[in-house]
Amino acid sequence: MFNGRVTVKRLVVPARGLNGARVDGLVVDGTAYVVGPNALISLGGGSYVVALQEAVSPGRTGSGLVALRAYVSDSSLGLAPGTQLLVGMARAAHPAAATSQASVVLGLPQLPAAQASLAGVPTFLPRRDLQIPDIDIPTNTLGGQAVSLAFQFLGIPYIWGGSTPSGFDCSGLTMYVYRQLGIKLGHYTGFQYYEGRRVPRQQLEPGDLVFFHANSAGVPQHEGMYIGNGAFIHAPHSGDVVRVSSLYDTRYALSYVGAVRPYAAGASSSPTWTSVSG
Repeated sequence: MFNGRVTVKRLVVPARGLNGARVDGLVVDGTAYVVGPNALISLGGGSYVVALQEAVSPGRTGSGLVALRAYVSDSSLGLAPGTQLLVGMARAAHPAAATSQASVVLGLPQLPAAQASLAGVPTFLPRRDLQIPDIDIPTNTLGGQAVSLAFQFLGIPYIWGGSTPSGFDCSGLTMYVYRQLGIKLGHYTGFQYYEGRRVPRQQLEPGDLVFFHANSAGVPQHEGMYIGNGAFIHAPHSGDVVRVSSLYDTRYALSYVGAVRPYAAGASSSPTWTSVSG
């Protein structure tokens, strides 16, 4: 794919569920990856590849599995921005009744394109109860690319200490997203508050990190990523999922601490903490 930037030896796609699914020999831009479900690998410029992702099709019940999904945000890849490439769909394999309980091995050259009809192509939509504001996110900035990546994780459960697509806490989500774009952040809200340039509230841009709920020492205990129009995406707390909230919501408006731009120079000196959480 993409003139050899993405190569894979074999995809194993179960007829049902994720059990036994594999992506063997995945190499992206010369780096070999061993991937699990929902692993995300950046292609730069806001483009990325996701491995072993479940999806739903409009008008259908249940979900299907796609071995590799590539999202194109950068026209330098040779496709129009917004294009998605789906490789290795269980539904497209059409296993025979006698083998429907077994995994179907899809060698890339072996699957006839006609089998992957558009009627069976799944779409990747957030849960319907998680509203996304109608905001034009600029993908020509690092912050905009970060927001576009973060949107892919709407509905992922909150897990304390989580920093992978299987579960995030608030700082784990922002750390994971910016890591795909080459920006390293610490896994603690108190650290990230000092890892970037401070941004006044009236100058917030997509991708800026917003902080809430200061403790007695003034250190924020929660954070999210600003989207625009007063909205931000975050992993709120145990029992919840990654979702979009509003800065104007009373609980966040009254506890707002400040914001930083993590990819901008001018970070403040960070104090030293021994505890890691949040």
